[in-house]
Amino acid sequence: MKTHVLPDCLRRLLIRCVAHRYYSLVVTAIAFWSTMTFTFPFVAVLIPAVLLSPRRWRSLGLLCGIASGCGAAALVEIFQYLGSEFVFSRYPDLLQTQAWQTASEWLQHWGLLALLIIAGSPIPQTPALLFCAFADVSTAGILVAVAIGKTVKYLFLAWATAHYPGRFIRYN
Repeated sequence: MKTHVLPDCLRRLLIRCVAHRYYSLVVTAIAFWSTMTFTFPFVAVLIPAVLLSPRRWRSLGLLCGIASGCGAAALVEIFQYLGSEFVFSRYPDLLQTQAWQTASEWLQHWGLLALLIIAGSPIPQTPALLFCAFADVSTAGILVAVAIGKTVKYLFLAWATAHYPGRFIRYN
C-alpha cells in the first residue's frame, strides 16, 4: 500500500485546474476539507500542488494554512456539538492512546502555544483538537493557533518543494 501517492481523483482535479487562476482556491478548499474531516494528511496534496505550479508556492502555503485553521475551528465546533459521551462511546480506547496523552499534557502546560506547535509539527493534531473541544478552549484561539502553525509549516514545505523539487518528485 502506497500511502504517499495522491488519490487519482485529487490528482485529476489538480491537473485540470492548474492552468486556471482559481487553482490556489481549489487547493485551499481541499486543505479546509482534509483538516475538518481529518481523512488524510494535507501535505500529500500540498507537495504535488506546488510541483504542478511552483510559482504559486507562497499563495498555496499561506491560503492553505489559513484554511486549515478554519477547518480545525469547524472540527472543534462539531466535536463540541456531538459531545464527549458520543465521541468516547464510539472510540473508547482514545483516552489510552499516546497521541491523546501527549496532546493533553502539552495543552495543560502551555495552552494554545502547544496547539500552535502541534499544528506546525508532524504530531497528529486531531487528539489535541478533541481535547480543546472538551476543555472549552476558545474556538477563535484554536483557529488562530492552528492557522499560524499550519501556515509556517505549509510555507516552509511549499518553499522547499518549489526550490528543491527533486527531493519531492517521488510524492507525485
